[in-house]
Amino acid sequence: MRLRAAPLFLFAQSLSKGRSFSATSRGKNGASTSSARAEAGAGANGFTLVEMLVALSIFAVIAALGVGLLRSSVDTQDAVQDRLKAMGGINRLRAVMANDLAQAVQRPTRGPSGEAVPAFVGSSNGFAFVHSGAGSADGSPRPSVERVAYALIGNEWRRAVQPMLDGTALGEGDRLIDEVAGVAVRYRDERGVWGEGWSSEPGDRLPRAVEVRLVRTGREPLTMLFLTAPSLPPPPAATPAP
Repeated sequence: MRLRAAPLFLFAQSLSKGRSFSATSRGKNGASTSSARAEAGAGANGFTLVEMLVALSIFAVIAALGVGLLRSSVDTQDAVQDRLKAMGGINRLRAVMANDLAQAVQRPTRGPSGEAVPAFVGSSNGFAFVHSGAGSADGSPRPSVERVAYALIGNEWRRAVQPMLDGTALGEGDRLIDEVAGVAVRYRDERGVWGEGWSSEPGDRLPRAVEVRLVRTGREPLTMLFLTAPSLPPPPAATPAP
């Protein structure tokens, strides 16, 4: 009986050891599996360093393109504003000169020393004449006619006004347009002939048209053509009494 009990005891002991070994191996395998799952979950929820670098590079390229586009749009807007401002100045210049020349009158004046001044005097770089339709900005009483002059002074095309028709000189004037490198003025007579100078004598005659060509620095020349007021016909010659 003792010989049979020993093998049974050894067999039971071996079985218990096998069970404990299998449980231990299963515990180790379970722990490694759970750690692998945890590492996989951590990788699925984050970004690697390479992915972050690629994303930052793409963002930098998009930002650089956006800044360039914004700068280009701002420069274009500034250029358009400058162009509109220049066009507005030219339109005002045309309107002022056209209004003055369209109301030119055949009225001679007197200079500061009492010398006679023709109604219209012109040269290749400017002209002066008397025009009607003059008004007062402050409502003070003043004549409805005034003497005005256009001339190139320095690099500016200026308009000057004579305070009184007789006995005074022209003022310094106001700037109409700047950056003018040169000017050429021509006058057309009643026969259609153009000339570089004009004098109303004899008869206080007026030119039929005035052409002004302004050469501007860094820009195309500006050519303007204006019509003057029609001249009054000369009075008929007196017939001798019979």
